[in-house]
Amino acid sequence: MIYFISYDVSNPKRLNKVAKILENFGIRIQFSFFECEMEKEQLEELKASLLEILDKKEDSLLIYPLCEDCVSKTTSLGEGNIFIPKTFEIL
Repeated sequence: MIYFISYDVSNPKRLNKVAKILENFGIRIQFSFFECEMEKEQLEELKASLLEILDKKEDSLLIYPLCEDCVSKTTSLGEGNIFIPKTFEIL
C-alpha cells in the first residue's frame, strides 16, 4: 500500500533524524512530505522507529493511507519528472 507521510518536528536534531528514517522507506515529495510504498509490517517498523524520536507534546506526524482505487485515480499535471521506484531497500 502507498502511504503519504507528513510531519512537523520542532527540534532540528529530531527533524533530521525523522527525515533520515523516512528516506529509507520512501521518496521525499516536499520538504516534510514523503510517499512510501510498503507492507503493513514495514509501516509498523517505521512507526516504532519514529516514536523513539518524536516528542508527542511538540511534534506531529500524519500517515495517510492511499488505497488502490485512489492510486488509479491519481492525476499528474505538468511536465516535470518524478521518479517513483517500485521497491525500497530498508537499511
